[in-house]
Amino acid sequence: MISLPQGLVASGVASWAVRLANAMAERGRPVALVTHAEAPTQRRLDLDLGPAVRHLELTRLGPLDGPAARLGPLVAAYRDVLESLGGSADRPAILLPNLEAGSYAIAATLAASHGDRLRVLGWQHSDTAFDAALLAFYEPMLAGLVGVSAHIEGTLRKRLPARAGDVHRIPYGVEIAPAMPAEPTGPLRLVYAGRIEHEQKRVGVLCELAAELDRRGIEHVLTLVGDGPAAKEVDHRLSHRPNASRMPAKGRAELAELLESQHAFVLASRYEGLSVSMLEAMGHGLAPVVTRVASGAAEAIVDGDNGLLVEAERDEDEATIASRLADAIELLAGDPGALHRMRRRAHETVRDRFGIDVHADTCDRLFEAVCTQPHRWWPPERSVVFGASADLVGSGGVPHDAVERAAATLRELRGPVGVYGSGRHTRAIAAALADAPAEIACVIDDDQARHGRSLWGWPIVSLRDAAAMGVRDVLISSHMHRGVMAERCAAAGLRPIELYGEAIVGDG
Repeated sequence: MISLPQGLVASGVASWAVRLANAMAERGRPVALVTHAEAPTQRRLDLDLGPAVRHLELTRLGPLDGPAARLGPLVAAYRDVLESLGGSADRPAILLPNLEAGSYAIAATLAASHGDRLRVLGWQHSDTAFDAALLAFYEPMLAGLVGVSAHIEGTLRKRLPARAGDVHRIPYGVEIAPAMPAEPTGPLRLVYAGRIEHEQKRVGVLCELAAELDRRGIEHVLTLVGDGPAAKEVDHRLSHRPNASRMPAKGRAELAELLESQHAFVLASRYEGLSVSMLEAMGHGLAPVVTRVASGAAEAIVDGDNGLLVEAERDEDEATIASRLADAIELLAGDPGALHRMRRRAHETVRDRFGIDVHADTCDRLFEAVCTQPHRWWPPERSVVFGASADLVGSGGVPHDAVERAAATLRELRGPVGVYGSGRHTRAIAAALADAPAEIACVIDDDQARHGRSLWGWPIVSLRDAAAMGVRDVLISSHMHRGVMAERCAAAGLRPIELYGEAIVGDG
């Protein structure tokens, strides 16, 4: 049973889950995929789920961690699926929670009651502190921990030395073009496929790249494929670039057809686990031109052989990184022979090391191995909620009238509104947010590791992405840090609304 808390969207994790579910079903395993509601900025896609995979949609229960949804009905739905898979003490079912704390909390609840009939595997998909902390918190119930890259595998072993023997590296697997696609004709064709957002994917760099290639007179066509909080901003920045454009996210079959008409794949990420979209592009004969990150990129790319790695510091400005990407692309544009060799070697690399069959075989061996391990109950004295606090409201940082203040403030606002902070102060006013008459567009957080996730169905984004979504007013739920947060809002051109200042609604 695989949990997809962010739904069937165009994302690397969703594509991985569908591929793995289909592959396990083809091997005769009973398989279920459980999907929750998609984030407002991402639309649902047809990801070609096989007929043998049981698909349970829980969108009717609201977002996985929504304030109006209780954990009980979600656990009951998962328990029904678990029992339908026939898990027993002799042949336990395997559960793969993913991405969100709520997904792991459901698994922990099941491990507290059905631990002898269940094995839970934790997958770390991205090289972030949040992902590592999530697996560390839920480690007591995990039969195994999987990193998608050597870097993540090593990080997990250092963080959890007592479980080092239970840590595994399993890179993703993707479909591969059976033969090297024909050379595309015309100008150099560049493509990016993924979320349209700033913090991880740094899509603003690609807008600058289009401008830099134009300045250098390099004939090209740049296509960005995807949805996300920065989509409107990207569309605006590319609107006067005749050779660059964005199109909405595509299903896997449509994307594969598009990839075969391209020369190179560009990626400007700050961090990754192991980019699925990069592997997909390489598997269809595209030369990757990507920023060098700690995890994943160098595991698939040998610089100058099957792609190009571009140096980029985490906080460097967009124009600087775009200039370095343009240098790499200019090399390819000026040497068609080298471009062809890199395209061919990229295809061979994925064919030999990152095919879906290789991935599925490795997972299958792990599944068999953990079934023979002793079961791991979730400790009954420990909360299943990640970072749980015994009493959020009235704990000193959040006054007893916090919900009433928030409700009164939200009655005075119109949307779209951003809520600053995804931590305990915001969670304390969940009841007011659930009933808010104002349109809440997003949750804002300064922690980059949380960006791209969601809280109660609202995407967690940066201040910059919030502004790109059309947010003007930002509700600040924190008392201690309200001054600094208000200054950051103002610097981003947003109006801070403090709950605990002298007035309920800021002057603006």
